[in-house]
Amino acid sequence: MKTGTGNLVMRIGFALLFIWGGLEKFFEGFLGGVGLQNMADFLKQSGLSFLGDTGTYALGALLALLELVAGILLIMNKQTIYAYAFLAFIMVMALVLVYIPSGNWMNIMIHVALITSLAGLAIEEKSKPIV
Repeated sequence: MKTGTGNLVMRIGFALLFIWGGLEKFFEGFLGGVGLQNMADFLKQSGLSFLGDTGTYALGALLALLELVAGILLIMNKQTIYAYAFLAFIMVMALVLVYIPSGNWMNIMIHVALITSLAGLAIEEKSKPIV
C-alpha cells in the first residue's frame, strides 16, 4: 500500500526532529546541544540518581542513540511502527520528567500533540496490511 503524501511529510518532519534531538544530546553545543554529561546530570536530578554517575550517563547515551536511530529509521522508512512507538514513549517521559514539573503549559501542550501524533502514526502503521 502506498504511503500518503501527508504521512510522508510527517515522517520526514519527525525524522529530522529526532535526528537533531539525538545529535544534540551527544554533542554539547552542536545544534544547541546539551551534551551527554548535562543529560546525565539532568537524569540524576529527575529522580534517577539511584543509577549513579555511570548509570545515568549510560542511560543518557542510550536514549540519545535510540532517538537518533529511530529518526534514521523514519528517514529510511524502515521499522516505522517501532520508531513511532519508541518516540511516543520518549515524549511521554519528557512530558513527565521535564515539562509537567516545569509548569510551562505551552510545552506541555506541544508534547501532548507530539505524543498523540506519534502514537497515531504508530497505530496507522499497525493497521496497514502486510504486503
